[in-house]
Amino acid sequence: MKFREIGWNGFLLEIPEDMRLAAEGGNFNSGYLRCEMEGLLLEVKWDALNQKKTKPLAEIANSFVKDTRKTLEKKSKKKIDLKVKKLDNIFISSHSAYSILLETMPGLKEPIHIWNCEKSKRVVILHFVSSLPEKENESVIRYMVNSFKCHLERDSIPWIALNLRFSIPSSFLLADRKIAVGRTYLTFEDRKFSTFTESIKSLTIEYFSMANLVFSDTYKKIEEWFQSKYWNDLKKRHKNITFEAAETKRIIRHNVLHKYGMKKSGLLTKRTMLCENFTWYCSKSNRIYSVTYTSSIGSPFFFKRKLNEEEDKKIIQEFLATLKCHP
Repeated sequence: MKFREIGWNGFLLEIPEDMRLAAEGGNFNSGYLRCEMEGLLLEVKWDALNQKKTKPLAEIANSFVKDTRKTLEKKSKKKIDLKVKKLDNIFISSHSAYSILLETMPGLKEPIHIWNCEKSKRVVILHFVSSLPEKENESVIRYMVNSFKCHLERDSIPWIALNLRFSIPSSFLLADRKIAVGRTYLTFEDRKFSTFTESIKSLTIEYFSMANLVFSDTYKKIEEWFQSKYWNDLKKRHKNITFEAAETKRIIRHNVLHKYGMKKSGLLTKRTMLCENFTWYCSKSNRIYSVTYTSSIGSPFFFKRKLNEEEDKKIIQEFLATLKCHP
């Protein structure tokens, strides 16, 4: 069986090639991720680790089992007798994990591993549901568990999914998303507040699939596509966005339309916002991609405010240097 890498909210692991991202939610601090293929389901759940009042892992496991029983009984409308077996503790990403095996029905095994990651400050639950043949089941799950990384010794977080790969600063949290067949976007935000100043950085990666069919008349005319198909939606999502200039650049081996501008607004609270957009057509994935970056700083009118343009430039450059828009 062949495997491929997936990265999501600070987790890295390898999954079978046939597995697909089925559901996700939350952000780096608390959330869930589910991947599925025929005969195998992977579920990752995580929550913030309260280091002052850490729950015993056995208690977390008991709560998980109770919730599983309730869910099954609600579906079947009858009492469920779960078989729970304590397994030997194993190490996952250098952490000792509390491990159990659930059997919800004959032939269906559910290994569950729970541990605290002090480095990422999260409690992690790794849950498998498998009806694969026993030998294949053991080798596949073992491979995935051994590949799992819950913390990374770097300042940026890699995101690898949806035939897309990039890295962004760890301070950027997933704030909004839409994952659909024809159109997908991920929006990340970095918000910082002080007594009189509010700083917000936003990065949105969006793509439109089957571009040569859906946009047959404009998919190779990116400036025209941007103005007629995309600009109105972008203005609704990013209030006060503006572009003063545009140019075509060769970036990531594509001809990219680069728009940029700066806007000042407000009376009592003054705000300065930097706006940049990169849009291109990728023939290998047959997608139109659009990346929008905004950086704003706001403060009362009697305070000076100035964007750190060098920092913004570095964020954009490092993101584009890691971006791969096709396999």
